[in-house]
Amino acid sequence: MLLLLLSPLCSFYFFVLARRAGLKSLPWVVLGALTGPLALPLFHNHKRMALRKALGHGLVWFKP
Repeated sequence: MLLLLLSPLCSFYFFVLARRAGLKSLPWVVLGALTGPLALPLFHNHKRMALRKALGHGLVWFKP
């Protein structure tokens, strides 16, 4: 029951996150609807890998 309630919320949340990160949103909407919040670590890892691919591996993009 809880999964059915979280499914539309998670799919919308992943849609917003994917659009903000510049990723394709449809696969993340489907994954969010199927798995709910369990796909959040996978999304963050995919976003980090896409950023490293876009910037290159030798570039430092975070300076404290």
